[in-house]
Amino acid sequence: MVAHLVRLKLSLLRNSLRRSVPQLVGMVLAALYALGVIGLFAGGLVALRFTSDIGLGRSVVVVLGSAVTLGWFVVPVLLGGVDQTLDPVRFATFAVPRRQLLAGMLAAALVGIPGVVVSVLALTTMITWSRSPQAVAVALVAAVVGVLTCVTLSRVSTSGLSALGQSRRGREMASAAGGLLFVAAGLGSGWIGDQASRPDLMGSLASVLGWTPLGLAWAAPADVAAGALGTGLVRLALAVLVLVLLLGLWDVLLQRALENPRSVSARARGRDVGAGWFARLPATPTGAVAARSVTYWRRDARYIVAIGMMPLLPLVLLAPAAGGSQTWLLAMAPAAGYLLGWGMHNDLAYDGTAFWLHVSTGVPGRADRLGRLGPTAVLGTVLVPGYAVLSSAVTGRWSMLPADLGAGAALLLAGFGVASVLSALKPYPVPAAGDSPFSSPPGAMGLMLLVQVVAGVAVILLSAPVLGLWLVALGGAAWAGWAALALALVLGPTCMLVGVRSGAGIYDRRAPDLLGDLARIR
Repeated sequence: MVAHLVRLKLSLLRNSLRRSVPQLVGMVLAALYALGVIGLFAGGLVALRFTSDIGLGRSVVVVLGSAVTLGWFVVPVLLGGVDQTLDPVRFATFAVPRRQLLAGMLAAALVGIPGVVVSVLALTTMITWSRSPQAVAVALVAAVVGVLTCVTLSRVSTSGLSALGQSRRGREMASAAGGLLFVAAGLGSGWIGDQASRPDLMGSLASVLGWTPLGLAWAAPADVAAGALGTGLVRLALAVLVLVLLLGLWDVLLQRALENPRSVSARARGRDVGAGWFARLPATPTGAVAARSVTYWRRDARYIVAIGMMPLLPLVLLAPAAGGSQTWLLAMAPAAGYLLGWGMHNDLAYDGTAFWLHVSTGVPGRADRLGRLGPTAVLGTVLVPGYAVLSSAVTGRWSMLPADLGAGAALLLAGFGVASVLSALKPYPVPAAGDSPFSSPPGAMGLMLLVQVVAGVAVILLSAPVLGLWLVALGGAAWAGWAALALALVLGPTCMLVGVRSGAGIYDRRAPDLLGDLARIR
């Protein structure tokens, strides 16, 4: 069964790449980037073998290994989830023993670029600790345990939050948890950056992390290489125990997913909400698209998670303030504007094949583009000024308020313009409606990163004049702040209107082709 599931994963991945040339190109680019990462870090791990200071190797391996393990837990929640080609829900009607299904999914999870990268680097630590046969043997077992722990953590985090997403209250809790997790990660990284000047920081971190679930497996071979065989074996045994507990937790979550694959709360089943936002917004094509977008925001787990996290992301900039520097706090409003505007660049993909309603009813491109931007624009009018006032109040630099408002507005509106064009040009795969918002379609990571980079760079370039004035104002020139605000009031709406007009033209010409694209990327 394990081998069968791995072959199934490979077949589905191969077929998905055959259907989409852009997806194949994205996969190739991601593979090339992964090769660069492997070459860089594997070279460093090999170089540590030839240093006389075992403590240096221990500090580097334990800290980086712990960071990678934590990343497997956090990143899938924050940046699009894990590859759910073998979604356990799809096996609910098959008589597959749950334990065999779990083992097969664990093995299939290693079939992919992230799994290959972490596996190769983990096995490379055998060279790092090849100072004795015992250390090599422990390093091999620890590498296997560490990799399996990483994969299991990613499944536990996404499965747990997906289980919460079966009800509206749960989705709201999941989105809040994801946002708080991101803020906590930012604050933690800010503290580490503030302490980086301490010469004993890496050693101290390694000593602490080596006794946590994150670093047990990575610290065990270092102890054996240093001659502490007993301590290393104790750490390895604890690492195995942590893996067993995580597998047990994943087994419980898997059982719930198989027994109740698509639950709907009783309250939601029995409630008649009427026309909802369609009765509150104007009875026009633009109003209908905007009403549908707001409805998605309230009911679709994919939107709820994103919208719940978005207001909290700029708070990560509070991290440097803990170390004494408050300069980055002044970037909170621009960050909010950038994230909200840029975040709309793939909105069309979330429609899926339901986009046929737009095609069959002849929704004009201009109405579609403006209607999708409406709810985000309302949120932006609250967050951008709110963060601008907050950053000025915390730092005491009220002279930066006009510059912050200008930079935030320019990034927001320029993002709307870029998103209006890109979402009509090339939607990339997203989790299907009803699927876990913490999943990632197979082979989509490379294309997703490519489109996101293009969108991000375009927004920055269009807003560059205002951002330049913002930097001048940051240096103390009060006049530059007012100039940035005045320029933003001209440049921002211009970028948005040109983008909406161009995107509407592309939409009108490509609406049937877009429907075909959305059907293929499912």
